[in-house]
Amino acid sequence: MHDKAALLLVALLLVLGPWLIWRIPAVRRVAPLAVVQILGGVLLGPTALGRAAPEWHAALFGSQVLGALGGLSTLGVCLYVFCSGMHLQGPALRDGIRRLGAPAVGSMALPLLLGLGAGMLMAAWWPEAVGPRASLPAFATAVGICVAVTALPVLAAILQEMGLLATRLGQSALALAALNDLALWLAIALLLALAQGDAGATLRTGGMSLLWMAAMGLGVRPLLRRMAARAGTPAGTILVASLSVLFAAAALAEAVGLGLIIGAFAAGTVMPPEWRGALLARMEPLTAAALLPFFFMTTGLRATITPDSLAFLGLLGLVTAATVVGKVAGTAIPARLAGESWRDALALGALMQTKGLMEVVVLAVLLDAGLIAAPAFSALVAMAILCTVLTTPLTRLVLASRIGIIPDPVPAERHG
Repeated sequence: MHDKAALLLVALLLVLGPWLIWRIPAVRRVAPLAVVQILGGVLLGPTALGRAAPEWHAALFGSQVLGALGGLSTLGVCLYVFCSGMHLQGPALRDGIRRLGAPAVGSMALPLLLGLGAGMLMAAWWPEAVGPRASLPAFATAVGICVAVTALPVLAAILQEMGLLATRLGQSALALAALNDLALWLAIALLLALAQGDAGATLRTGGMSLLWMAAMGLGVRPLLRRMAARAGTPAGTILVASLSVLFAAAALAEAVGLGLIIGAFAAGTVMPPEWRGALLARMEPLTAAALLPFFFMTTGLRATITPDSLAFLGLLGLVTAATVVGKVAGTAIPARLAGESWRDALALGALMQTKGLMEVVVLAVLLDAGLIAAPAFSALVAMAILCTVLTTPLTRLVLASRIGIIPDPVPAERHG
């Protein structure tokens, strides 16, 4: 098959196929669009298409097509993480720390600790899951971070579908997820800096990272604020300036060893509040519909989900149990001690184990850094799908006795 025709056919399958499946009411009730797209990427990879029709798989994914997919994937994930950074609002984060300090710490700390334990067990029982560049502490920390992830944008979509977005419970869940996202990226940046392999490299990476963060916080942020304060800035100028900051921050973060995804996320957090609404309205729908599916595809090509393998099922069961127990208990117990009812506290815990796309992005970073290997990557991708699908029924189960029948979902196509 001609490479350009193959690329366009893959694009058609990635963009249209998952959306058509998601439009089925029964699917919409249990899975956000992002989950269906992740599954689509997995099914087009070696897990399904590669096994069922290897000749079609080889024809679709030649070397030039794979190269093009990689470039589009990088662009899509940079734009997505940039938008995720813009979703974090400083005043809301500060208010969340004051109101939800204990649940915020618990929702990150307990899953992280259980994930560390799961990582130790994985390294002992399935050493092939450990990345080629990872020490035992680095691998266990990487698994702990994956278990502790909560996806902010897809959580917002789930809350909207359940009619809870504007409620006190929904707003508390979003504040907790925002605090989790912030802690997540700080933890990943620290882990990547410490995983350089020798003290000299770690010090260089740490020093360059501090300079980069200072430039973003003390240079770029005030400059953008001054630009935003000037009335009448054309929309095109705002878009070009924002994209320039995004690509420069991502390139410099990649150069100093932090990784382009952390750079893109940081670029989103320094955008002026006055610009964010218009930028998200212009960039987020196109990124979600046209570019993110290529990231799902490259993820699917790297994941091999084998439900007939005892090793795979063992890995999946271990990380899923650590996630559900860690997130639900780590959120619910502190929330109950802070005065929430048991139902609201447990509902918060059920909502906080949402993974979505953010988990897949984190996994790609850790796989590229050599901290996890393919078996762990595949099991954690499957865990991300499973936990996100479980979020809505678990939350409905907890809340049903208090609010009766929750209204039918209002479909939302936000990603996380």
